[in-house]
Amino acid sequence: MFDSIHRSDGISLISTGAILGTALAVIGASVGFKLAWGPIYWGLIGTGAGFILGLLIDLFYYKVIKKQQRLLRGKNSEVILIVECEENTSDLVEDILWHHFALGTARIMPS
Repeated sequence: MFDSIHRSDGISLISTGAILGTALAVIGASVGFKLAWGPIYWGLIGTGAGFILGLLIDLFYYKVIKKQQRLLRGKNSEVILIVECEENTSDLVEDILWHHFALGTARIMPS
């Protein structure tokens, strides 16, 4: 969800939320002068609503729309990993690969 120094995909889910939060805070504060709770409360409500709305828009866009575009283009990344190990450690290696969400494993017996 958030980029870190160890894993970064270049997608920021916070930017649209920050933009919409700022815009709705200004609108909420200006309309809040006419409402019962006043401009500060309505500005804070606008900030929270805008941030959550922007976060939901980004999540929908990157999880649904971009995923469908990626699948339609057929550009799925695949990595084939060949591990050479002793027969007694092959079960451990296979368990580690499954734990880290490998799509499939295969064993080739030495001839």
